This record gives sequence, C-alpha cells and structure tokens, in this order.
Amino acid sequence: MKYLIVKGCIVGFGDRLQSLKMCVKYALKHKLSIYVDWTDPVWSHSGESFYTYFDLAMPKFSIDDIPTDAVVFPEVWKDKLKVHPTTEMIKTNPEITIGYIQDQIFPADVIVYTCSGLRLIYNDSKFFTDVFRVTDSRIVQKVKERQQQYQLSTKIGIHLRGSDRASKIDKSNRMAALNIRMVGMGVLNGTKFVAVSDDVDYVKIWKARYAEFPVLTVLGIQSGNVGTHNKSKDQLSVSKDLMNVDLLTDFFTLASCKGVVSTSKDSRFAQESQRLGKFIDKILSHI
Repeated sequence: MKYLIVKGCIVGFGDRLQSLKMCVKYALKHKLSIYVDWTDPVWSHSGESFYTYFDLAMPKFSIDDIPTDAVVFPEVWKDKLKVHPTTEMIKTNPEITIGYIQDQIFPADVIVYTCSGLRLIYNDSKFFTDVFRVTDSRIVQKVKERQQQYQLSTKIGIHLRGSDRASKIDKSNRMAALNIRMVGMGVLNGTKFVAVSDDVDYVKIWKARYAEFPVLTVLGIQSGNVGTHNKSKDQLSVSKDLMNVDLLTDFFTLASCKGVVSTSKDSRFAQESQRLGKFIDKILSHI
C-alpha cells in the first residue's frame, strides 16, 4: 500500500469530515500518502476542491502521479481514479464502499475510500488536528472576527439544522424541545447563545423568540427540503465557492463556542464542530 484516495460523495461536510478523520488516522498508522478528492458536484461547481480551503501536513500526491500499472482496491476504481462516485455507481457496485478501515492491510498499491457508509468516530481529535489546517484566509479572518465580536468562547452555539433533516418534522415542536434544553443551560440566568442555520423557517422562529441572540449565517439560509449541499448550480443564487466559505465559517464558529446544541441530534456537522472545538486555535493557524 502506498496511496490513499479519499473520494467525496453525495453527503454533507459533517459526513465528509468524519470519513476524512478515519482515513487520516489510517494513513498515519500505515505511512500512506493521502489525496482528498472532493471535486464531486456536491462540493465543487467551478473547480473547488478540498485544497481550496484546507491542507493536511502529510505526504501528498496527485492522481497523475500514480503509475498506470498500480493495483487498485476496490477494483471497480481501476482506470477510473478521476471519476466522481454517484448514487447509482454505489448501488450497482456495493463493494465500492469499504466501510471501517483501521487495521486492514489491503492487497493493493492504491486504496480508494468513498465518503459514504460506515465510519469510525473519534472523540479525541488530536491526531487529526495535528495535521489539519484551514488555509482559506476568508474563513480564518471571518471566524476570528466572530470570536472577538461575539466572544464565542463564552457562548453556546446553536445549530438550527433544517432543510433535508427537517422535511418530515414539526419545526415548532423541535424548537420547543430546544427551548427546554436552553432553559436547562441557564438561558433564564444569563447564559448567552449564537445561532447558525440552513433553514429559513427555523430562523424566523428563532428571531421571534430569541431576538437578543444573533443568527450569524450570511448566505446558507435556505427553504425547502433539499439540503444546501445538494443544491445544483442553477438552484444557488451565489457561487458554490461562496456557499462553501459560508458553511465552513459557520462550522468553525460553532467550534469556537464553549458548547454546541443542534435541533438535529444526529447532526454530524454539530457533533464534529464540538469535537474539534478544543483545537480551534491550532486549526486556524499555519502549520
């Protein structure tokens, strides 16, 4: 084994990040070079990639560096290393999703991991934050501005996760449940909050009930039951690059808070922001 390619798929940032952490752990353990291919249509509309916004302090390569006679696993990727995985491709080739990787030794020169399906979850993220950095100055600058302006380290971050996770639920009931949690956290005794959101309905309810606590999201507030990450170029009023910057700024805003609460208990976005929170200064610094 020499190379590990991490393929983006039809999933949002939280799922991608969890998959990437597992792959970084594996590559570090087995001394593999790593390439993160997030040039799929969910992440990239005009050439955006993982490396537009991030970097990993690990041995890297490009797909063009791989010898043509290299053995590839899963074999379905042979001669298709630049192809983007699709839902149909995964359905017709179930072996494409490797699932958990930890101690396995694959009989190949190139391992291709698709960010779909089972993955290991790491509550201790130090191994990842030792090598992971945000390199896009737009994100770094805006997050640092918010840290100072809103004193994020003293605030609870609220993730009003809607759209695809809220299409079949009563949002008012979900907000009522959130209110109970906020009361338990001391909202009546001076605890302060900031919110980010992808859902216009949640934002309206929030502003009506908590006008004193700001919603910091700028571009990503949408309506409907399609997640922002799944909107096509024609469905967006701004570029995917600006949407990515907005989303990532919100993610690291949550990570800058002393705690994170989401309207969706299984939100990987909120979960991973909290796991990376203690390392936020390192993540936003240069390696």
